[in-house]
Amino acid sequence: MTGALCGKIGYDFSNVALLETALTHASAQKKNARKAAGSAKDNNERLEFLGDRVLGLAVADLLISAFPVEAEGSLAKRHTSLVQQQALVRVAREIGLAEHLRLSTSEMKSGGQKKDKILADAVEALIGAIFLDGGFEAAQAFVARFWGTALEEQTRPPEDAKSQLQEWAQARALPLPEYKTLGKSGSAHAPQFEIEVGVKGHGKTSAVAASKRAAEKEAALKMLRKVGAVDA
Repeated sequence: MTGALCGKIGYDFSNVALLETALTHASAQKKNARKAAGSAKDNNERLEFLGDRVLGLAVADLLISAFPVEAEGSLAKRHTSLVQQQALVRVAREIGLAEHLRLSTSEMKSGGQKKDKILADAVEALIGAIFLDGGFEAAQAFVARFWGTALEEQTRPPEDAKSQLQEWAQARALPLPEYKTLGKSGSAHAPQFEIEVGVKGHGKTSAVAASKRAAEKEAALKMLRKVGAVDA
């Protein structure tokens, strides 16, 4: 199974255990009354934490090369769109990552392999694993391969989803979108915030991300898709 995935991503692991860990969701761990202090190493949360940072640097490097004279503000907009959850989910689906994930039976039954957050986290964990196994050059090559098309399609810097949603509401004489924090979960080093946004007459959407700002943007993007302001 892991061999087939390596073929799809174009990278062969020297330490296959890293790949196996990247594919292991926390729900797949054996549940004990008291987990051992090092048990966090048995799932992909730590690799996800690392991969998130590696992805950010790799995308920034690609953007600097692709747009050598563009201002920082425009580069930041491009960067945000390329590292957001939906960009990660797109890659997960392209490489067929879902079929390789290791989840608990209950998570499998609840459709865990199709959940955006689980897929996005696993892609970040995969990047973290490639980085530890082959260094930044290998991780950067993976990012360039699977983010290259999305980068080329950015004919101009994308607008922030929150700004887009606000402009959409104002153009229709609607009250400004309202954001609400539904909850916070996860560990101290890898928190997860759930944010909800509502637009009068158009319901609500929510999203989960590693920061409030990121979750707000993701929730806003979902609302924009819901009202047909951007492509699904």
